Order: sequence, then structure tokens, then C-alpha cells
Amino acid sequence: MQKLVNKLLIAFLKLISRLPMPVLYGLSNCFYVLLYKIFRYRLKVVQNNLKNSFPEKTDEELKKIEIEYYKYLCDLIVESVKGFTASRSELLKRVSYSDTIALDTLYENGQSGIVVMGHCGNWEWICRSAAFLMKNRVVVVYKPLSNPYFDTLMAETRTEFGVTQVPMASIGRYLIQQTEPYLLILLSDQSPSDAVNSHWMTFLNQETAVLKGAEKLAKKFDLPLIYNNVKRSKRGYYICSPKFIIENPKSYQNGEITELHTKVLEDNIREQPENWLWSHRRWKLRRSE
Repeated sequence: MQKLVNKLLIAFLKLISRLPMPVLYGLSNCFYVLLYKIFRYRLKVVQNNLKNSFPEKTDEELKKIEIEYYKYLCDLIVESVKGFTASRSELLKRVSYSDTIALDTLYENGQSGIVVMGHCGNWEWICRSAAFLMKNRVVVVYKPLSNPYFDTLMAETRTEFGVTQVPMASIGRYLIQQTEPYLLILLSDQSPSDAVNSHWMTFLNQETAVLKGAEKLAKKFDLPLIYNNVKRSKRGYYICSPKFIIENPKSYQNGEITELHTKVLEDNIREQPENWLWSHRRWKLRRSE
């Protein structure tokens, strides 16, 4: 029975995804009322995260970010559904790069690298379109979903245009086997599963546990790090600005690379604070744990 429900739900989502964006954004407006006004989805989490992250802002400023965040979140939901059937031309229209010098340099030198991102803007669209917007072969690290039907759906969606998807637990073994240049895309702002094996630092005015994966892979495979800054130019349109932040990873002390790319992420968030996942329980870990 559960198998049938999953298949019907996936079929329904794919059907909805074929609606034009203006109609989907109309649905997003309805979701905003439901999630924010009626169900108050994770409202306390959002309010606490914003207040702790921006102690310098007034209540009015925080309220404005809160409202804009829920609008963005609802847009992100319908955009993610659209992604199931979005064409190459649709993605090319909505995801663009203001500067590709860093990416082009790696390609011209026949060199691999790591592209670090946060959950800013629409990372699913950006990762999916990377296959035809980046010249090097693109590998995306992901965390498998517990539901196998939706895990398969997401895998098919992300890899449709040529992106290779590799589970987080297998990425080291995968990279050892590679003989051709690649760009490895990592979303580095997820909450670690334990406190002991995390790097602890101040992030958005709070003591924060940060994943060390990007640093470990950069050092082990001698991979330069590029941070992909993402801005939302208008509803449904995203501009990426990838820049080198680390060119010689083995010359850095332990923790320095993690500190650096996390600080750059913080700058990205501060530019457009409403476009980051504030409803995520990012600070659930404590150092004492």
C-alpha cells in the first residue's frame, strides 16, 4: 500500500511540475498563508535563529526578514517541484553566472577542484544546471533520503543533464578512482551528526559545529576551493559568483580552511539573509555533547 501511495504522490508532483511558473507562484502565495499565518511552521525556530544570528538588528528588521524568509521558503517548495521536469532552456534562463574566471581557470589547467556552497537561493536548480554551465565534469555530494522512492526521484532529477551524484559516505573512495578532472560540489552548512568530530567556531554570532568534509577532501586530494556565492536577483532567478578562496590547501593548518569557507558563507547569508534555511535547526548541537 505504501509503495502505491509513494508512486501516486510522485506522479502527482510530476504533473504539478508541468504547470507554468506564474501558476506555481500563485500556489506559493497560498502556501505562504498556510505555513506562516495559519500553521506557523517552525516559527519559533526561525525567530530564535534570526534573533541569535543578528543581535544588532531591531525587532522590525528581524520581522521583515522573517516574513521574506517564509515567502522565499514557499517559492523554494514550488521551484523544487518544478525542477522535476524543468528543461535545460528553463534552467539556463533562471540560473546564470556573473563570473566564471575561477571555473574556467581550473578547466584550462586540466585541474579538479571543490565548489563549496550553502543552502542559499535554489541550490537544487544550481546543482542540476551545473552540468551545462560548468565546463569540467560535475560531481555532487548528497545525503541519501530515507524514502527510497523519493531518493530515486531526486537522483533522476539531479543527474538528468549529466551531473554525477555520489553519497557522502562514499565520496573518498569515489575520488581515489578518478583519472579525469572534475568539480566536486559540496553544501557545507548542514548540521554535523556529532559534536566531537566537528570543527567548532563562531558562525553568525553563535558557537557552531561545522562539518570538516570540504577541508579533509581538499587536503587529501590537493583540491583548490571555490566558494559559489548565490544571490536571488528576483523571484525565480539566481546569480552565481564563484571565486577562489583556497588555491594551495596543503599549506593551511588544521581548521583554517573550514574557518575560511564558513566565514565566506556567512558573508553570503548577510547579503540576503531571507534566502537561507532559517527553519533548519542548525544550532541543535552543543560542544558539551
